[in-house]
Amino acid sequence: MLKKSELLARLAELGPVRVVDQYPLPSDATEVVALSGIGRLDRLVSVCQRLRQDGATLRQGKDAIDDLAASGRGICPVARSTDFAVLARDLAALNVAVYRRHGIADPGEHLAAVRARHGLSQRAFSDRLGFDLRTLQNWEQGRNRPDDAVLALVTLFDRDPASVQAAMFDLVAP
Repeated sequence: MLKKSELLARLAELGPVRVVDQYPLPSDATEVVALSGIGRLDRLVSVCQRLRQDGATLRQGKDAIDDLAASGRGICPVARSTDFAVLARDLAALNVAVYRRHGIADPGEHLAAVRARHGLSQRAFSDRLGFDLRTLQNWEQGRNRPDDAVLALVTLFDRDPASVQAAMFDLVAP
């Protein structure tokens, strides 16, 4: 892992570096993107510089490139105002793919649609996924909004119910 001073030195090799303490953007002004290596990752400092242009702090950019170098995957918050097509184009030139979170406009409608596609009652759906029945009813009726982790679990269930069941339940030995 690079230390901040080592990263600054490597950035300085590429051109003038102006050290400015950049504070993280407020969470409501950022969107977390997932990054994935799509080839040889030999220009990670350039990836960090590009992420900084879109609001990531030096620490956030460094953490993202450390993860990219170690596992080929990483995440990084960027400004919501980012032109994501331009960011994706620029990072693709550096052998990094950019992924945005799924946008679900009406989570309650999404939950009801997934439940209906699988032919499940609210009770059966909530039992399979470990939700309280009243909580599911509140989500579907729009009184409350499920968090992103719930929406991710429902999306996984929609794609592969058997895998979700295997992850949620253990076989009881006779």
